[in-house]
Amino acid sequence: MLLLGTIVAGCALGGVPSAVAANPGVTHVIHEDSFTDTDYCETGQAVDVSFSVRITEFSAPNQPVDTRIIQQGTVVLTNPLNGATLINHVANQNTEVTISGDPAGVHTEVWTFKGLGEVLRTEHGGVLTRDAGYLVLRLVLNGNSFPPLSTPEIVVNNGQFPDAETDYNLFCEVTTSALGLT
Repeated sequence: MLLLGTIVAGCALGGVPSAVAANPGVTHVIHEDSFTDTDYCETGQAVDVSFSVRITEFSAPNQPVDTRIIQQGTVVLTNPLNGATLINHVANQNTEVTISGDPAGVHTEVWTFKGLGEVLRTEHGGVLTRDAGYLVLRLVLNGNSFPPLSTPEIVVNNGQFPDAETDYNLFCEVTTSALGLT
């Protein structure tokens, strides 16, 4: 989830809009890319990563929150040494609200996720992990920098979010094993 969150945050903050809606504060982005993570999950081993994410971002003043994002996308992870491939899919809506501090400096935000946080599958369709439902996190950030300064605190968990419940360690545990990196 953090991997996809990082990609999505980068897209939302720095992506080039493919089209801008007639309403100010609405941005549509399709972000596709690929790269090699040379130290995947701190294993010292390389994993090829490709992704395609569609994002619609609604920003203030049109929203009662700072930012609302609707996203749908897929991240493909491949071990180049053995060909093992995993597919991670996301389809959700999330909001971000600053609740204290200066957004340009150290501040606290509440992030709310509704929908499919992630479903991690093998290339042949076997589900390895699934985060879905309604999740609210509180975290401390420094400006727009990511990762956060604090471990995200789960405020509400109405669903199944095993990755969030393990402070996002489950993702690396599962993917390194399934990709044959351990």
